[in-house]
Amino acid sequence: MAAPDGELTVGLFGGTFDPVHQGHLDVALHVLDRCRLDRLLFIPALLPPHKRQPVASFAHRTAMIEAALAGCPDTGGRLRCSRIEAELPPPSYTVNTVQALMREGRHRYSLIIGADSLLDLPHWHRVDDLLALVDLIVVKREAIAAATVERALAALAPAFARDAGRERWLGRDGRTAIYLDDIELPVSSSAIREELARGTMPALLPPPVLAHIRRHHLYGWKESP
Repeated sequence: MAAPDGELTVGLFGGTFDPVHQGHLDVALHVLDRCRLDRLLFIPALLPPHKRQPVASFAHRTAMIEAALAGCPDTGGRLRCSRIEAELPPPSYTVNTVQALMREGRHRYSLIIGADSLLDLPHWHRVDDLLALVDLIVVKREAIAAATVERALAALAPAFARDAGRERWLGRDGRTAIYLDDIELPVSSSAIREELARGTMPALLPPPVLAHIRRHHLYGWKESP
C-alpha cells in the first residue's frame, strides 16, 4: 500500500488483547510483510464500546504487548504498541482513535479488522467519517466466505468496488481495501484465560507474556504447589 512521499503506511491493529498471544503476533507480522507497511501499531482498547470489559487492566495489557513485541523477530522497530486510547475519553471509538493519531502525524493509515468485524462495520460509531480516514485490511475469519466479504465491501456506503486485475477494492478519495485469506485472525483470548485459571500454561502464550502473568497473578493464575 503506497503512500505519498514523506508519509508512512501504518497498520492499526486494535483489540482488547486480554492477553495478547502468538496468534496476534503471527497476524501482525504477516500483515506487516504482505501489505508492505512501514509500521504496525497494536492499539489496546481502554474501554471497548461493543464488547465485554477487559479482565486485565489497561496497564497490564499494554505491558504484555510490549513484552511480546520485545521478544519478536527483529522488525526494525516496525511493530509497536500505542497507549493513545488512555489519553482519550471512553468509550474507545475507533474513529476518535484514528483522528487522535492523525494529529500526531498525517500518515496513511490502514485499519486491520477480521471479516466478522467487516460485517458489523455499518453499525460502528461514525463509520462514514472513519472510512474517509483509513484503508481497510480485512483478515479471514473461519466460516465467513470470500464472497461474503466482497458483498460486505460493496454494501458499505460509500461502496468499495473490485479493482479489475488486482487483489484490492477501491473506495472514495483513493481509499482501498484488501482481503487477506492466507492467514486467519486468531480466536478470542477467552480460552487462554480459562487455561490460566486452571493453572495450565497455554501453548499460544509467548514466554515474556506468561512471565508477566505469573509475576502479577493475572487471570486467576496460581502457581502449582
